[in-house]
Amino acid sequence: MRLLDRYLLGRHLLCLGAAVLALLLVAVAVDLIEHIDTFIDYRTTPGQILRYYFYHAPYWIALTLPIAALLGTLFSLTSLARANELTAMKAAGISLYRLLLPLLAFSLAFGGLAFFFTDQVVPAATYRYRAVWDEIRAVNRADGSRRQVLLQDVEGQLVFASSYDARNQRASEVSCEEQRAGRVVRRLEGRRLEWRDDRWVLLDGHEYRFGAAGTQVEAFAQRELPALTLRPADFAQQQKKPEEMDYGELRNYIDRARANGEDPTRQQVDLHLKIAFPFTCFVIVLLGAPLAADARRSGLAGSFGRGTLICFVYYSCVKAGQALGWNELLSPALGAWLPNLIFGFLGLALLWRAPK
Repeated sequence: MRLLDRYLLGRHLLCLGAAVLALLLVAVAVDLIEHIDTFIDYRTTPGQILRYYFYHAPYWIALTLPIAALLGTLFSLTSLARANELTAMKAAGISLYRLLLPLLAFSLAFGGLAFFFTDQVVPAATYRYRAVWDEIRAVNRADGSRRQVLLQDVEGQLVFASSYDARNQRASEVSCEEQRAGRVVRRLEGRRLEWRDDRWVLLDGHEYRFGAAGTQVEAFAQRELPALTLRPADFAQQQKKPEEMDYGELRNYIDRARANGEDPTRQQVDLHLKIAFPFTCFVIVLLGAPLAADARRSGLAGSFGRGTLICFVYYSCVKAGQALGWNELLSPALGAWLPNLIFGFLGLALLWRAPK
């Protein structure tokens, strides 16, 4: 049986690799058509274009992995079914369940690898892709100046600035919060924050202290912040968006948002999707394998059509579950896992009814 398993897996891997490559080339071609005007208008260099697509490719690969897994399954098994190879295997006493076992086991392991890829490779690559895209459009100056800066410091300190001027090492419209046990106990707000003599100085602001006796307010013209350990380089560093964070970073982001009194429901849905989406590769193979194994009268074109329809419905369910989770009509976990549950039950039903 090991020889047969290797044969089935070899056919599947060949089709899977071809599907991944084809989908990546399609994504690059579509994106190039969409952004060619921007590249020309901003006189983008070939090196910038290469870096743009190099760092953007992991995102496209992760996004299309379920489609590639489904197409690889449909193409490999359909070709075997049309050549009557599956019929011969069944005639030799091998059940459909045993034939599909290596593909399902591989797809489960592939889902684990996909999670590692989407959690460790994609966020870092997306972060660098956004930096290259901003560099091309000159959104943020190359010296490190930024807008909408939010940083966390030691001892529960949070710093927000509407903008940061890296050349002069100063931030505008600044708010500094100190938290204890998840509650804001002190807030400093100032018109400008400047770096002087290796420490930060806040100008033209107010200090708010929140205690059991109420809120105390004190105005000041200048206030040194020796407890703030952030350096100018920290302000100049590009800030990450939730989609550019790995699982641990996003979970910490959610904890900080809760501590600030914000609603992190959307981020909670995205956190669950970080696990649910990669393992779609297993669910989608479970759904596609029974269809392809009984496709004696259908060619590759028919398999491609079925795969396109299934993927369209699947991604619609992902967006629907995500929207329901964002709007708190479903719990964040259920909103993220809903497509896998629906397609998983459908795949089991098709497998049960498929000719053994």
